Amino acid sequence: MILKRQIILNVRRGDVRVVVRENDELTEFYIERGGIVSSVGNIIKGRIDTIREELKAAFVDIGEDEAGFLPLKDLYASVSEKNRALVGAEIIVQVKKEAYGTKGARLTTFIAIPGRFLVLLPFRGLVGISRNIKDKDERKRLQGFASKILPKNMGFIIRTVAVGKHIKVLKLELTELLSEWKKIKRKIRTELAPTILWKEQELPIKITRDLLDDSVVELIVDSKKAYRKIIDYLSVRESTFLDIVKLYGESLPIFSHYGIEQEMRKIFRRKIWLKSGGYIVIDKTEALTIFDVNTGKYKGNKKTEEMIYKTNSEAASEIARQLRLRDIGGIIIIDFIDMEDENKERSFIDRFKSYLERDKARFKIANNLSNYGLLEMTRERVRKSISKRFIETCPYCEGKGHVLSPPYLFSKFISWIEEKKNLLENTKIRILANPRVANYFETEGRESLEHFCHKNKMHIEVISKEDQSMESVKIITMKRDETVTEEI
Repeated sequence: MILKRQIILNVRRGDVRVVVRENDELTEFYIERGGIVSSVGNIIKGRIDTIREELKAAFVDIGEDEAGFLPLKDLYASVSEKNRALVGAEIIVQVKKEAYGTKGARLTTFIAIPGRFLVLLPFRGLVGISRNIKDKDERKRLQGFASKILPKNMGFIIRTVAVGKHIKVLKLELTELLSEWKKIKRKIRTELAPTILWKEQELPIKITRDLLDDSVVELIVDSKKAYRKIIDYLSVRESTFLDIVKLYGESLPIFSHYGIEQEMRKIFRRKIWLKSGGYIVIDKTEALTIFDVNTGKYKGNKKTEEMIYKTNSEAASEIARQLRLRDIGGIIIIDFIDMEDENKERSFIDRFKSYLERDKARFKIANNLSNYGLLEMTRERVRKSISKRFIETCPYCEGKGHVLSPPYLFSKFISWIEEKKNLLENTKIRILANPRVANYFETEGRESLEHFCHKNKMHIEVISKEDQSMESVKIITMKRDETVTEEI
Protein backbone atom coordinates (compact mmCIF):
# COMPACT_ATOMS: atom_id res chain seq x y z
CA MET A 1 0.00 0.00 0.00
CA ILE A 2 1.29 3.45 -0.96
CA LEU A 3 1.61 5.65 2.11
CA LYS A 4 -0.33 8.90 1.82
CA ARG A 5 -0.05 11.34 4.69
CA GLN A 6 -2.10 14.40 5.54
CA ILE A 7 -1.06 17.06 8.07
CA ILE A 8 -3.78 19.22 9.63
CA LEU A 9 -2.80 22.26 11.71
CA ASN A 10 -5.23 24.12 13.96
CA VAL A 11 -4.56 27.41 15.80
CA ARG A 12 -7.04 28.63 18.43
CA ARG A 13 -6.63 31.11 21.30
CA GLY A 14 -2.89 30.62 21.43
CA ASP A 15 -3.05 26.80 21.28
CA VAL A 16 -1.50 25.07 18.28
CA ARG A 17 -2.65 21.51 17.53
CA VAL A 18 -1.30 19.32 14.76
CA VAL A 19 -2.42 15.87 13.65
CA VAL A 20 -0.93 13.53 11.07
CA ARG A 21 -3.11 11.04 9.24
CA GLU A 22 -1.72 8.11 7.27
CA ASN A 23 -4.13 6.69 4.69
CA ASP A 24 -6.97 8.45 6.57
CA GLU A 25 -5.95 6.98 9.94
CA LEU A 26 -4.83 9.22 12.83
CA THR A 27 -1.21 8.41 13.74
CA GLU A 28 0.41 11.44 15.40
CA PHE A 29 -0.69 14.37 17.55
CA TYR A 30 1.29 17.42 18.69
CA ILE A 31 0.25 20.40 20.77
CA GLU A 32 1.57 23.67 22.17
CA ARG A 33 -0.79 25.03 24.82
CA GLY A 34 -1.30 28.69 25.66
CA GLY A 35 2.02 29.75 24.21
CA ILE A 36 3.95 27.28 26.39
CA VAL A 37 6.51 25.90 23.97
CA SER A 38 8.40 22.66 24.59
CA SER A 39 11.96 23.18 25.76
CA VAL A 40 13.24 20.17 23.79
CA GLY A 41 15.96 21.33 21.39
CA ASN A 42 16.75 24.57 23.22
CA ILE A 43 20.46 25.34 23.58
CA ILE A 44 21.26 26.72 27.03
CA LYS A 45 24.23 28.20 28.84
CA GLY A 46 23.92 26.58 32.25
CA ARG A 47 25.92 26.21 35.43
CA ILE A 48 26.86 22.91 37.06
CA ASP A 49 25.25 22.63 40.50
CA THR A 50 26.42 19.23 41.64
CA ILE A 51 28.14 16.10 40.37
CA ARG A 52 26.84 12.74 41.61
CA GLU A 53 29.31 10.01 40.70
CA GLU A 54 27.03 7.33 42.16
CA LEU A 55 24.25 8.43 39.77
CA LYS A 56 26.73 8.94 36.91
CA ALA A 57 25.23 12.39 36.43
CA ALA A 58 25.76 16.09 36.83
CA PHE A 59 22.88 18.41 37.70
CA VAL A 60 22.87 21.68 35.80
CA ASP A 61 21.05 24.92 36.61
CA ILE A 62 19.25 25.80 33.36
CA GLY A 63 16.87 28.38 34.78
CA GLU A 64 13.95 25.98 35.36
CA ASP A 65 12.35 24.76 38.60
CA GLU A 66 14.34 21.52 38.52
CA ALA A 67 18.02 21.23 37.63
CA GLY A 68 18.69 19.46 34.35
CA PHE A 69 20.14 15.93 34.31
CA LEU A 70 23.41 15.58 32.36
CA PRO A 71 25.02 12.11 32.07
CA LEU A 72 28.67 12.17 33.15
CA LYS A 73 29.74 10.54 29.88
CA ASP A 74 28.35 13.60 28.06
CA LEU A 75 30.01 15.95 30.51
CA TYR A 76 33.44 14.35 30.29
CA ALA A 77 33.19 14.19 26.50
CA SER A 78 32.87 17.97 26.46
CA VAL A 79 36.38 19.18 25.59
CA SER A 80 35.86 22.64 27.06
CA GLU A 81 35.11 21.17 30.50
CA LYS A 82 37.75 18.45 30.60
CA ASN A 83 40.24 18.50 33.44
CA ARG A 84 38.60 21.46 35.15
CA ALA A 85 37.01 21.99 38.55
CA LEU A 86 33.51 21.36 37.25
CA VAL A 87 31.13 22.35 40.06
CA GLY A 88 30.10 25.97 39.49
CA ALA A 89 31.49 25.99 35.95
CA GLU A 90 29.42 27.25 33.04
CA ILE A 91 28.54 24.72 30.35
CA ILE A 92 26.71 24.71 27.01
CA VAL A 93 23.96 22.08 26.90
CA GLN A 94 20.94 21.20 24.81
CA VAL A 95 17.60 19.88 26.11
CA LYS A 96 17.15 16.31 24.92
CA LYS A 97 14.01 15.38 26.87
CA GLU A 98 11.40 17.44 28.70
CA ALA A 99 11.20 17.48 32.49
CA TYR A 100 9.06 14.55 33.58
CA GLY A 101 7.30 14.36 36.94
CA THR A 102 9.87 15.29 39.58
CA LYS A 103 12.76 14.71 37.16
CA GLY A 104 14.42 17.67 35.51
CA ALA A 105 15.05 17.94 31.78
CA ARG A 106 17.59 15.51 30.32
CA LEU A 107 20.53 17.35 28.77
CA THR A 108 23.40 16.65 26.40
CA THR A 109 26.61 18.45 25.45
CA PHE A 110 26.42 17.10 21.89
CA ILE A 111 24.88 20.23 20.40
CA ALA A 112 22.86 19.91 17.18
CA ILE A 113 21.18 22.71 15.20
CA PRO A 114 18.56 21.23 12.87
CA GLY A 115 17.65 22.49 9.43
CA ARG A 116 15.41 21.11 6.73
CA PHE A 117 18.16 19.08 4.98
CA LEU A 118 21.10 19.22 7.38
CA VAL A 119 21.77 19.14 11.11
CA LEU A 120 24.83 21.16 12.11
CA LEU A 121 27.13 19.63 14.77
CA PRO A 122 29.28 22.54 16.03
CA PHE A 123 31.41 20.42 18.40
CA ARG A 124 31.82 17.23 16.35
CA GLY A 125 33.97 16.96 13.24
CA LEU A 126 32.10 14.19 11.47
CA VAL A 127 29.58 13.63 8.69
CA GLY A 128 26.57 11.37 9.05
CA ILE A 129 24.07 10.34 6.39
CA SER A 130 20.55 9.25 7.32
CA ARG A 131 20.16 5.47 7.42
CA ASN A 132 16.89 5.88 5.55
CA ILE A 133 18.82 6.89 2.43
CA LYS A 134 19.29 3.44 0.90
CA ASP A 135 20.44 4.25 -2.63
CA LYS A 136 24.23 3.71 -2.83
CA ASP A 137 24.77 6.23 -5.64
CA GLU A 138 22.86 8.92 -3.75
CA ARG A 139 24.82 8.24 -0.57
CA LYS A 140 28.04 8.54 -2.57
CA ARG A 141 26.90 11.85 -4.10
CA LEU A 142 26.01 13.30 -0.71
CA GLN A 143 29.25 12.04 0.83
CA GLY A 144 31.17 13.80 -1.92
CA PHE A 145 29.27 17.03 -1.24
CA ALA A 146 30.03 16.78 2.46
CA SER A 147 33.76 16.18 2.00
CA LYS A 148 34.08 19.39 -0.04
CA ILE A 149 32.33 21.80 2.33
CA LEU A 150 32.83 20.30 5.79
CA PRO A 151 33.38 23.26 8.18
CA LYS A 152 36.62 23.19 10.17
CA ASN A 153 36.24 21.35 13.52
CA MET A 154 32.52 20.91 12.84
CA GLY A 155 30.28 18.33 11.27
CA PHE A 156 26.74 17.76 10.10
CA ILE A 157 24.15 15.08 9.47
CA ILE A 158 22.45 14.85 6.08
CA ARG A 159 18.74 14.22 6.56
CA THR A 160 16.53 11.91 4.49
CA VAL A 161 14.75 14.77 2.68
CA ALA A 162 18.11 15.83 1.17
CA VAL A 163 17.76 13.01 -1.37
CA GLY A 164 17.92 14.44 -4.89
CA LYS A 165 18.39 18.03 -3.73
CA HIS A 166 20.79 20.24 -5.66
CA ILE A 167 24.12 20.98 -4.01
CA LYS A 168 23.32 24.72 -4.10
CA VAL A 169 20.26 24.15 -1.89
CA LEU A 170 22.31 22.22 0.66
CA LYS A 171 25.07 24.83 0.65
CA LEU A 172 22.52 27.60 1.23
CA GLU A 173 21.12 25.84 4.28
CA LEU A 174 24.59 25.12 5.67
CA THR A 175 25.36 28.83 5.40
CA GLU A 176 22.17 29.63 7.35
CA LEU A 177 23.03 27.11 10.07
CA LEU A 178 26.58 28.48 10.41
CA SER A 179 25.11 31.98 10.72
CA GLU A 180 22.86 30.72 13.56
CA TRP A 181 25.89 29.23 15.29
CA LYS A 182 27.75 32.57 15.07
CA LYS A 183 24.85 34.25 16.85
CA ILE A 184 24.91 31.56 19.53
CA LYS A 185 28.69 31.98 20.06
CA ARG A 186 28.19 35.71 20.48
CA LYS A 187 25.65 35.05 23.24
CA ILE A 188 27.97 32.51 24.88
CA ARG A 189 30.56 35.27 25.32
CA THR A 190 28.16 37.94 26.58
CA GLU A 191 25.24 36.28 28.41
CA LEU A 192 25.31 35.13 32.02
CA ALA A 193 24.25 31.60 32.97
CA PRO A 194 21.59 30.32 33.12
CA THR A 195 20.23 31.64 29.83
CA ILE A 196 18.68 30.29 26.64
CA LEU A 197 21.07 30.77 23.72
CA TRP A 198 18.87 29.35 20.96
CA LYS A 199 15.21 28.29 20.88
CA GLU A 200 13.72 25.51 18.83
CA GLN A 201 11.33 26.64 16.11
CA GLU A 202 7.64 27.12 16.92
CA LEU A 203 5.41 24.16 16.13
CA PRO A 204 4.12 25.10 12.62
CA ILE A 205 7.68 25.51 11.30
CA LYS A 206 9.05 22.52 13.22
CA ILE A 207 6.31 20.30 11.76
CA THR A 208 7.02 21.61 8.26
CA ARG A 209 10.76 21.12 8.70
CA ASP A 210 10.63 17.61 10.17
CA LEU A 211 7.51 15.93 8.76
CA LEU A 212 7.02 17.28 5.24
CA ASP A 213 8.22 14.74 2.68
CA ASP A 214 7.06 13.08 -0.54
CA SER A 215 4.47 10.98 1.30
CA VAL A 216 2.53 14.11 2.38
CA VAL A 217 -0.30 14.96 -0.02
CA GLU A 218 -1.76 17.90 1.97
CA LEU A 219 -0.72 20.30 4.70
CA ILE A 220 -3.89 22.14 5.71
CA VAL A 221 -3.73 25.19 8.00
CA ASP A 222 -6.59 27.24 9.47
CA SER A 223 -4.49 30.25 10.50
CA LYS A 224 -3.44 32.89 7.96
CA LYS A 225 -0.45 33.83 10.10
CA ALA A 226 0.80 30.23 10.40
CA TYR A 227 0.06 29.63 6.70
CA ARG A 228 2.17 32.66 5.73
CA LYS A 229 5.07 31.52 7.91
CA ILE A 230 5.03 28.05 6.36
CA ILE A 231 4.90 29.46 2.84
CA ASP A 232 7.79 31.84 3.57
CA TYR A 233 9.83 28.99 5.07
CA LEU A 234 9.30 26.72 2.07
CA SER A 235 9.76 29.45 -0.57
CA VAL A 236 13.49 29.67 0.08
CA ARG A 237 13.98 25.92 0.55
CA GLU A 238 11.51 23.71 -1.30
CA SER A 239 9.07 25.51 -3.55
CA THR A 240 7.91 22.14 -4.92
CA PHE A 241 5.87 21.66 -1.73
CA LEU A 242 4.08 25.01 -1.95
CA ASP A 243 1.15 23.55 -3.89
CA ILE A 244 0.22 21.08 -1.13
CA VAL A 245 0.03 23.76 1.59
CA LYS A 246 -3.59 24.92 1.79
CA LEU A 247 -5.36 27.56 3.87
CA TYR A 248 -8.62 26.28 5.37
CA GLY A 249 -11.41 28.84 5.22
CA GLU A 250 -14.67 27.03 6.02
CA SER A 251 -16.92 28.15 8.91
CA LEU A 252 -16.91 24.74 10.61
CA PRO A 253 -13.79 24.28 12.83
CA ILE A 254 -11.08 22.41 10.93
CA PHE A 255 -10.83 19.47 13.36
CA SER A 256 -14.61 19.00 13.26
CA HIS A 257 -14.65 19.22 9.45
CA TYR A 258 -12.14 16.38 9.12
CA GLY A 259 -13.61 14.29 11.95
CA ILE A 260 -10.53 14.78 14.13
CA GLU A 261 -12.41 15.83 17.29
CA GLN A 262 -14.35 12.57 17.27
CA GLU A 263 -11.16 10.56 16.74
CA MET A 264 -9.38 12.44 19.52
CA ARG A 265 -11.94 11.24 22.06
CA LYS A 266 -10.67 7.69 21.51
CA ILE A 267 -7.09 8.51 22.48
CA PHE A 268 -7.72 7.99 26.19
CA ARG A 269 -9.73 4.80 25.94
CA ARG A 270 -8.34 1.84 27.84
CA LYS A 271 -9.84 -0.74 25.47
CA ILE A 272 -9.36 -0.66 21.67
CA TRP A 273 -11.38 -2.99 19.44
CA LEU A 274 -9.80 -4.64 16.39
CA LYS A 275 -11.53 -5.48 13.10
CA SER A 276 -11.23 -9.22 13.76
CA GLY A 277 -13.28 -8.88 16.95
CA GLY A 278 -10.24 -8.99 19.20
CA TYR A 279 -9.22 -6.10 21.41
CA ILE A 280 -6.26 -4.48 23.17
CA VAL A 281 -6.25 -3.27 26.78
CA ILE A 282 -3.74 -0.54 27.66
CA ASP A 283 -2.60 -0.13 31.27
CA LYS A 284 0.04 2.29 32.47
CA THR A 285 2.07 2.24 35.67
CA GLU A 286 4.74 4.65 36.88
CA ALA A 287 7.49 2.53 35.32
CA LEU A 288 5.98 0.95 32.22
CA THR A 289 3.06 0.59 29.80
CA ILE A 290 1.37 -2.77 29.22
CA PHE A 291 -0.57 -3.82 26.11
CA ASP A 292 -2.71 -6.96 26.56
CA VAL A 293 -4.06 -8.56 23.35
CA ASN A 294 -7.28 -10.63 23.59
CA THR A 295 -9.41 -12.60 21.11
CA GLY A 296 -12.58 -10.83 22.28
CA LYS A 297 -15.69 -11.43 20.16
CA TYR A 298 -14.32 -14.36 18.14
CA LYS A 299 -17.18 -16.87 17.82
CA GLY A 300 -15.52 -19.85 16.15
CA ASN A 301 -15.63 -23.36 17.59
CA LYS A 302 -11.98 -23.14 18.50
CA LYS A 303 -9.23 -20.54 18.51
CA THR A 304 -7.35 -21.60 15.41
CA GLU A 305 -3.74 -20.67 14.77
CA GLU A 306 -4.86 -18.61 11.75
CA MET A 307 -7.29 -16.60 13.86
CA ILE A 308 -4.63 -15.99 16.51
CA TYR A 309 -2.11 -14.91 13.86
CA LYS A 310 -4.66 -12.53 12.34
CA THR A 311 -5.55 -11.00 15.72
CA ASN A 312 -1.88 -10.63 16.71
CA SER A 313 -1.06 -9.02 13.35
CA GLU A 314 -3.92 -6.53 13.65
CA ALA A 315 -2.85 -5.81 17.22
CA ALA A 316 0.76 -5.23 16.14
CA SER A 317 -0.35 -2.60 13.63
CA GLU A 318 -2.66 -0.90 16.14
CA ILE A 319 -0.08 -0.91 18.95
CA ALA A 320 2.51 0.70 16.68
CA ARG A 321 -0.05 3.39 15.86
CA GLN A 322 -1.00 3.95 19.50
CA LEU A 323 2.63 4.32 20.56
CA ARG A 324 2.99 7.23 18.14
CA LEU A 325 -0.47 8.71 18.67
CA ARG A 326 -0.29 8.70 22.47
CA ASP A 327 3.48 9.38 22.40
CA ILE A 328 4.13 6.57 24.88
CA GLY A 329 7.73 6.29 26.04
CA GLY A 330 9.80 4.21 28.45
CA ILE A 331 9.47 0.46 29.03
CA ILE A 332 6.68 -1.27 27.09
CA ILE A 333 5.46 -4.86 27.61
CA ILE A 334 3.14 -6.46 25.05
CA ASP A 335 1.22 -9.64 25.88
CA PHE A 336 0.28 -11.08 22.50
CA ILE A 337 -1.91 -14.18 22.23
CA ASP A 338 0.22 -17.32 22.57
CA MET A 339 1.17 -18.96 19.26
CA GLU A 340 2.35 -22.51 18.71
CA ASP A 341 3.79 -21.97 15.22
CA GLU A 342 7.24 -20.39 15.70
CA ASN A 343 7.48 -19.36 12.04
CA LYS A 344 4.24 -17.38 12.27
CA GLU A 345 5.39 -15.90 15.57
CA ARG A 346 8.58 -14.58 13.95
CA SER A 347 6.56 -13.37 10.97
CA PHE A 348 4.24 -11.14 12.96
CA ILE A 349 7.11 -9.83 15.11
CA ASP A 350 8.93 -8.84 11.90
CA ARG A 351 5.71 -7.20 10.73
CA PHE A 352 5.47 -5.30 14.03
CA LYS A 353 9.04 -4.05 13.56
CA SER A 354 8.18 -2.84 10.05
CA TYR A 355 5.27 -0.82 11.46
CA LEU A 356 7.61 0.73 14.04
CA GLU A 357 9.99 1.88 11.29
CA ARG A 358 7.58 4.75 10.57
CA ASP A 359 8.18 6.04 14.10
CA LYS A 360 10.64 8.94 14.40
CA ALA A 361 11.26 8.16 18.08
CA ARG A 362 14.10 5.73 18.76
CA PHE A 363 13.12 2.30 19.99
CA LYS A 364 14.66 -1.04 20.95
CA ILE A 365 12.76 -4.29 20.68
CA ALA A 366 13.44 -7.90 21.63
CA ASN A 367 13.81 -10.30 18.70
CA ASN A 368 11.62 -12.96 20.27
CA LEU A 369 8.83 -13.39 22.76
CA SER A 370 9.95 -14.19 26.30
CA ASN A 371 9.31 -17.57 27.94
CA TYR A 372 6.07 -16.07 29.25
CA GLY A 373 4.90 -15.00 25.80
CA LEU A 374 5.70 -11.31 26.32
CA LEU A 375 7.37 -8.94 23.86
CA GLU A 376 9.57 -6.35 25.53
CA MET A 377 10.62 -3.03 24.05
CA THR A 378 11.58 0.53 24.94
CA ARG A 379 10.64 3.73 23.16
CA GLU A 380 12.39 7.07 23.47
CA ARG A 381 10.58 9.52 25.73
CA VAL A 382 11.20 13.09 24.48
CA ARG A 383 8.05 14.93 25.52
CA LYS A 384 5.33 14.23 28.03
CA SER A 385 2.92 11.63 26.71
CA ILE A 386 -0.54 12.76 25.64
CA SER A 387 -2.00 11.26 28.82
CA LYS A 388 0.36 13.34 30.97
CA ARG A 389 -0.70 16.50 29.11
CA PHE A 390 -4.45 15.93 29.23
CA ILE A 391 -5.24 13.58 32.11
CA GLU A 392 -5.00 14.46 35.80
CA THR A 393 -4.74 12.01 38.66
CA CYS A 394 -8.23 11.19 39.91
CA PRO A 395 -8.83 13.20 43.12
CA TYR A 396 -10.88 10.30 44.49
CA CYS A 397 -8.75 7.23 43.80
CA GLU A 398 -5.43 9.16 43.55
CA GLY A 399 -4.38 7.15 40.53
CA LYS A 400 -5.08 3.67 41.93
CA GLY A 401 -7.97 3.08 39.57
CA HIS A 402 -10.38 2.06 42.34
CA VAL A 403 -11.96 3.50 45.50
CA LEU A 404 -13.36 2.05 48.71
CA SER A 405 -16.96 0.97 48.25
CA PRO A 406 -19.91 2.65 50.07
CA PRO A 407 -20.75 -0.65 51.86
CA TYR A 408 -17.18 -0.79 53.21
CA LEU A 409 -17.36 2.81 54.46
CA PHE A 410 -20.73 2.09 56.05
CA SER A 411 -19.20 -0.94 57.77
CA LYS A 412 -16.38 1.27 59.09
CA PHE A 413 -18.95 3.72 60.44
CA ILE A 414 -20.87 0.95 62.22
CA SER A 415 -17.59 -0.28 63.76
CA TRP A 416 -16.91 3.29 64.92
CA ILE A 417 -20.34 3.45 66.63
CA GLU A 418 -19.85 0.08 68.31
CA GLU A 419 -16.46 1.14 69.68
CA LYS A 420 -17.83 4.43 71.06
CA LYS A 421 -21.41 3.42 71.96
CA ASN A 422 -20.94 4.14 75.65
CA LEU A 423 -19.92 7.73 74.85
CA LEU A 424 -22.62 8.46 72.27
CA GLU A 425 -25.85 8.54 74.31
CA ASN A 426 -27.83 11.73 73.89
CA THR A 427 -25.45 12.81 71.15
CA LYS A 428 -26.13 14.44 67.80
CA ILE A 429 -23.98 12.97 65.00
CA ARG A 430 -23.57 14.66 61.64
CA ILE A 431 -22.08 12.52 58.82
CA LEU A 432 -20.51 14.39 55.88
CA ALA A 433 -20.11 12.06 52.90
CA ASN A 434 -19.62 12.11 49.15
CA PRO A 435 -23.06 12.03 47.41
CA ARG A 436 -22.54 8.42 46.25
CA VAL A 437 -21.64 7.32 49.78
CA ALA A 438 -24.34 9.46 51.43
CA ASN A 439 -26.97 7.88 49.21
CA TYR A 440 -25.94 4.41 50.40
CA PHE A 441 -26.12 5.49 54.07
CA GLU A 442 -29.64 6.86 53.58
CA THR A 443 -30.98 3.91 51.60
CA GLU A 444 -29.25 0.58 52.26
CA GLY A 445 -28.01 1.74 55.67
CA ARG A 446 -31.18 3.46 56.91
CA GLU A 447 -32.50 0.53 58.94
CA SER A 448 -29.18 0.06 60.78
CA LEU A 449 -28.87 3.80 61.49
CA GLU A 450 -32.40 3.91 62.91
CA HIS A 451 -31.57 0.92 65.10
CA PHE A 452 -28.55 2.64 66.64
CA CYS A 453 -30.43 5.93 67.03
CA HIS A 454 -33.14 4.16 69.03
CA LYS A 455 -30.79 1.91 71.02
CA ASN A 456 -28.23 4.58 71.98
CA LYS A 457 -30.62 7.54 72.17
CA MET A 458 -28.73 9.49 69.52
CA HIS A 459 -29.64 11.52 66.47
CA ILE A 460 -27.83 10.86 63.16
CA GLU A 461 -27.96 13.25 60.20
CA VAL A 462 -26.37 12.40 56.83
CA ILE A 463 -25.23 15.36 54.70
CA SER A 464 -24.16 14.98 51.08
CA LYS A 465 -21.04 16.99 50.12
CA GLU A 466 -19.51 17.03 46.63
CA ASP A 467 -16.01 17.89 47.88
CA GLN A 468 -15.85 15.02 50.39
CA SER A 469 -13.52 12.16 49.42
CA MET A 470 -15.16 8.95 48.22
CA GLU A 471 -12.78 6.99 50.46
CA SER A 472 -13.73 8.46 53.83
CA VAL A 473 -16.56 10.05 55.81
CA LYS A 474 -16.30 12.99 58.17
CA ILE A 475 -18.09 12.66 61.51
CA ILE A 476 -19.05 15.66 63.64
CA THR A 477 -20.14 14.67 67.15
CA MET A 478 -22.09 17.27 69.18
CA LYS A 479 -22.84 16.73 72.88
CA ARG A 480 -23.86 19.64 75.09
CA ASP A 481 -21.26 22.34 74.39
CA GLU A 482 -18.63 19.93 73.06
CA THR A 483 -18.08 19.35 69.31
CA VAL A 484 -15.58 16.78 67.98
CA THR A 485 -14.73 16.31 64.28
CA GLU A 486 -12.95 13.23 62.98
CA GLU A 487 -12.57 11.35 59.71
CA ILE A 488 -12.76 7.59 59.22
